[in-house]
Amino acid sequence: MEIKKEDLVFNHYTWYDDNTDARKDMSPTRKTFDRNNGAHILWIANWYIAEYPGSQKADIAKLEALLSDRLPSGLMSEKSVCNWLINTRSPVIIPVGSNQPGKITLQ
Repeated sequence: MEIKKEDLVFNHYTWYDDNTDARKDMSPTRKTFDRNNGAHILWIANWYIAEYPGSQKADIAKLEALLSDRLPSGLMSEKSVCNWLINTRSPVIIPVGSNQPGKITLQ
């Protein structure tokens, strides 16, 4: 499953072309992540789907809310955002049935 712009729930994003939305490489880099850039949110949503294949599109809305409400402020790289998502103890990040040890499931 691929997440597209029209699948995102939030509509406050700016969309500027830095080739993030066209990127097929799902490996996080040290490139700066901007939570207000829709292309960056789209990339992280597709990374999430690749990382947790049992995810549903409804999980992406929860992911968007988590990034908007709880992602620590300050400059962060894609890699640090992905690590934050993996290590977060928020109950809205890891899909039910995931075999990721130490993770909390979606509620």
